Amino acid sequence: MRKHILVGVAGAVLLLLVYSGILALTQGLGHALDQTARLWYWVALLAGGFGIQVGLFSFIRQALRERRAVATASVAASGGVSAGSMAACCAHHLGDVLPLIGLSGLAVFLVKYQVFFILLGVLSNGVGVTVMLETIQRHGLSPRVARWKWDMNRVRKAAMASSALILVVAFLLLR
Repeated sequence: MRKHILVGVAGAVLLLLVYSGILALTQGLGHALDQTARLWYWVALLAGGFGIQVGLFSFIRQALRERRAVATASVAASGGVSAGSMAACCAHHLGDVLPLIGLSGLAVFLVKYQVFFILLGVLSNGVGVTVMLETIQRHGLSPRVARWKWDMNRVRKAAMASSALILVVAFLLLR
């Protein structure tokens, strides 16, 4: 289990490095530090959620290899959510470079909806974690998760529905 925790921490650190690297390359190191300090709670949620997903993905992969079971559809869906949340995390930073290539209108849109894109990343992390926990529970990959009283299938559906509702409300409030 420690291996999966280390893999998760490495994933979170990698996401932070990518985030900082994009900001530093497009706007300079000072701006990267300023943005990170201003949005530290969002950055921490995004990196933490992504790290949890990476650790759970590592656990699922190893457990499935050991059992030689096939649940690749669930794992692939979870991996897609992880990738989507990482893309949403950094999508608003496209606003930093789009004016340079003549797409200032798109840059204004991305900057205006920065909080929405960050919220999208955080919520998709939450959904991704529930998808992976549901996979672990459904396939009995962890005795601890199998004993949970919660039906992770229902939790996953509730997380998806509530995330969609939160995103609709957030989009409407940001207009």
